[in-house]
Amino acid sequence: MSPVPMLLGCLLLLYLSEFLVWVRSDAWLFRRRGRGWEALTQGGLMSSSRGSLHWVYPVPQLGRAYSVRTSPPAGSTCSTALRPSIDTAFSVVEIGRRYQGVEEAFQTLRWTSWCLWGLVWVMCPLLLKFLGLQSTLWILIAGTLIFMVANAWILARAHSKIFSESGDERLRLVLSACLSPLAAIRSLDLAQKQALDGFHPLAVAAALPGFQGWDDLAAAEWRRLRYSVASESSASSAIPVDAAESAEVRAAIEVLARRRGIDPAHWDSPPRAEDTAHTQYCPRCRTQYTGQATRCRDFRWTALLPISQ
Repeated sequence: MSPVPMLLGCLLLLYLSEFLVWVRSDAWLFRRRGRGWEALTQGGLMSSSRGSLHWVYPVPQLGRAYSVRTSPPAGSTCSTALRPSIDTAFSVVEIGRRYQGVEEAFQTLRWTSWCLWGLVWVMCPLLLKFLGLQSTLWILIAGTLIFMVANAWILARAHSKIFSESGDERLRLVLSACLSPLAAIRSLDLAQKQALDGFHPLAVAAALPGFQGWDDLAAAEWRRLRYSVASESSASSAIPVDAAESAEVRAAIEVLARRRGIDPAHWDSPPRAEDTAHTQYCPRCRTQYTGQATRCRDFRWTALLPISQ
């Protein structure tokens, strides 16, 4: 194989690796799906008790993803804007305002990201074809240095304005953008990854444009809080909360559901039997069992409820 295809192949692998996102086990990942958004609470390319690895679209702006924790950690040093009260955490208006504000603050990075993307994936193949490897490298080095310096400067200014208390994260982003043009392409999206952290994930899902499947996510989270157990097998479990906070969050979820025209009473209604042998079900995961079962095999829930025949 000639050096040119090998060079482009290595660039492609390195580029795609930039669009892998690691998400903590106590957070939801919101990523683009077509013209809308989707939420990932489990699974992924790789997963462990600490988190999971997911992919996003390998194109600037379409590779946008938000990591939203289900509850801010105790002693967090996040600004008050990222740690709102329950009322604010479920305010779709407040989340939408922050979403638009962050989008506008990092809007200038869109140009440097797309210029670097075009330089690597449009100009580079053309220059390799007509000028050869040595001349192409000199042109690419000069062009990438100019755009990377501009990108790092814009990134540092915009990030310090929006996330003034996140100095360590800002330093990491700027250093990555200075060391690699492929990482600089991702600056626009990675700088906004934590923008909605601190708000409740279900409220974020309601605020993001084009989000689908909100009812199923809300029902699952409501049942998780309603029928919480000490040991959970799901790696996507949230940070445990006490009973009072759990009831408060459930009430906020119910209010948000009613505003969306959904009756939360249906979330707790008994399911229809999928088989005549099924006589009971787990109220948390809705899995159906025969009369001989004593507990849910997934969540170890022992108080199985009867299914109306």
